[in-house]
Amino acid sequence: MIKFNEMKQGNRVEVLQEGQWQKGIVGRANADDGGQIEIMTGVQTAWYAAPDIRPIKLEEEALLELGFEKEVQESGNIKYKYGPFRVLIGPTKRFTDFLMWYREEKSHITYEMTLHQFQNRYEQMTKVPLG
Repeated sequence: MIKFNEMKQGNRVEVLQEGQWQKGIVGRANADDGGQIEIMTGVQTAWYAAPDIRPIKLEEEALLELGFEKEVQESGNIKYKYGPFRVLIGPTKRFTDFLMWYREEKSHITYEMTLHQFQNRYEQMTKVPLG
């Protein structure tokens, strides 16, 4: 489950739809009536309660879907590039210990970050939504 206050328009999440988890994109959030989130899946747009929404694990596939370019370095490190924004991952750490930076601002992430958290951090650093 994702905290209601972490949800932002454009975040990519999964929703429980007819007993199956489907990928979707957050549209709007309504704090009234216990907090409902509008999620757009490829099939439909509907409102969901927070317990029916879960985060997507941050992985290479998700970055590539968002338009990042992958560069494998001689050291074995992997750099993902999106304009001036960079993500650097060691050969064994994957997405649990990595660097991300935008111009002069750098962050060292030492936990398993989810895709929506990554999108939110990207927006904090660049002032532009990533979606």
